Amino acid sequence: MTIAILLGDPHLGKGTNIGKAGIGANLNSRIADQLTLLDWTLDRAIEYHADHIIITGDIFEDPKPHPALIAMFMSWLKRCQVYDINVHIIVGNHDILRSGFIYTSPLDIISEADLEKIHIYKEINTITIGTSAFTFVPYRDRKSFSVSSNAEAVSMVRDSLVYELASIPSTYQKVLIGHLAIEGSIPVGDEIDDIANELFCPLNMFQGYDYVWMGHVHKPQVMQKSPYIAHIGSMDISNFLETDQKKFIVIFDCSSNKHSWTTEQLPTRPLKKLSIIIPKDTDDTTDYVIKELKKVGDWDRSIVRVDVSLATPELQSINKSSIEQYLSAQGAFNVSGISESKKITLIKKDDNNTIDTTMDVPTSIKTYAKKYIEGKLQAAFTELAMDIFNEYKLEAKE
Repeated sequence: MTIAILLGDPHLGKGTNIGKAGIGANLNSRIADQLTLLDWTLDRAIEYHADHIIITGDIFEDPKPHPALIAMFMSWLKRCQVYDINVHIIVGNHDILRSGFIYTSPLDIISEADLEKIHIYKEINTITIGTSAFTFVPYRDRKSFSVSSNAEAVSMVRDSLVYELASIPSTYQKVLIGHLAIEGSIPVGDEIDDIANELFCPLNMFQGYDYVWMGHVHKPQVMQKSPYIAHIGSMDISNFLETDQKKFIVIFDCSSNKHSWTTEQLPTRPLKKLSIIIPKDTDDTTDYVIKELKKVGDWDRSIVRVDVSLATPELQSINKSSIEQYLSAQGAFNVSGISESKKITLIKKDDNNTIDTTMDVPTSIKTYAKKYIEGKLQAAFTELAMDIFNEYKLEAKE
């Protein structure tokens, strides 16, 4: 049995704003989490006696990653080598720096290191593992081709896939793994940074393949069941837009003709966001928030954000320190933020009672009297004010 493990985009260095800051030699906790998931994937590969790990791209969040991140990833690759595991890396959009038609990548450093069993794919390529053929498709957009429309660029990618399929024996399982967006998929974060030039691949583009797994889009989603077409999603939960997602790896049997594969959920750190509206006439707003937090129950290991809205401006502000202490006591790993907002009562502007420089003096006097003078005194005030105004006009003429 020949096993390959498929892993979604790692995005090393992403989401550090919601992690615990590193002190001294310690890493930001989000980077530590991401490296832990890489190690967990390697452990699964060892457990399943896998010969291959395939990564869908976007190794680093920043196209110019910190040298320490590159060193840590290379260290992980070397550990894969120790266990005789091939690692196949498909270049993603976060892995490239572009100057015109010239592409460079931080992954070039790994290529130059010439690590045995580490393979990086900057061009479309097909390899054979067992009795399965894997076509790897790196990131492309319209600017990657000398064409005037996205449709032309999609057509060129489609033609390349037809060429790759022609070289695969008919009895082999045909698997496509890449870093492109599938038409109809739902992005949830910053995965698409230039929508005008992004290529959205129609489902019929993959005709001839038994399985298609794409990275790039962070949310795992199945686009079609037969033939199977899906986004595997990113490796980790990186922001509070992804709190409901479950990330996983694919364990694929490359030597079976029975389409044998399964998934295993990645042990990602939970991200939990709670929005609480405190009703009017609440005596203790902090106690109200804590009671709402108790309803959630399990905060263990979580990164937490709490957004509190006070129904009226008269309500007392919450004690953020007490809320954070409660969450920490319940096992929350990090409280990334507690926000408070108050709903204010808007005063409707009465244009009929507004005095401005466009009014003549008599109208201004009448408006002022109506707005600010007690009812029974309005007539006397108006008469006196008009007498003063008329006297002023006479003096002005003299």
